[in-house]
Amino acid sequence: MSKILAGIARGVIFAMWTPDFVCGLAARELIEKGGVHGYPHYDQAGWLLRLVEEGIVDDDWLVWQTGEELRSLFDSHDRSELI
Repeated sequence: MSKILAGIARGVIFAMWTPDFVCGLAARELIEKGGVHGYPHYDQAGWLLRLVEEGIVDDDWLVWQTGEELRSLFDSHDRSELI
C-alpha cells in the first residue's frame, strides 16, 4: 500500500509543482526494512522526538529525492504503451 501511495504522491507533486527536490521523514524501522519507496537518499539527522515522561523516543530519518531523479521516473516511461 505504501508503494502505491508513494507513487501517487510523486505523480501529484511532479504534475503540480515540478520541484527541485522532494523530502520527507521516515521511521528508522522502515529504512532498515527497505520500506521507503522512491527515496534514494537517507540521512539519520532528520527528526528526534523525546517525550521523557511517556518514555517515547522517535528518531525519524530525513529522506529525499532530487527533482531530476523525480523527472527521470516519468521520462523513462514509454507513453505509446498506454495507447
